[in-house]
Amino acid sequence: MDHQDYFMQKEEERQARRDRFRFAAGMTDFVGVIIGVVVILLMLLLIFSLVNWLLRDISNTFTFINTRFSS
Repeated sequence: MDHQDYFMQKEEERQARRDRFRFAAGMTDFVGVIIGVVVILLMLLLIFSLVNWLLRDISNTFTFINTRFSS
């Protein structure tokens, strides 16, 4: 193995390492996006639940006030 082949092999190893890191970075980006979408959907579910609870509570409060003062 001469000098040129040695440096060529080292460069190929560096390129393979770079490719592995690039793949790992891409996978972590993908997983981050998936987790972000799940968190956004969960937050939307919580907001809709809160709005529904608030509407029911307001309706019950006015019903209670109406029956309390109309009697």
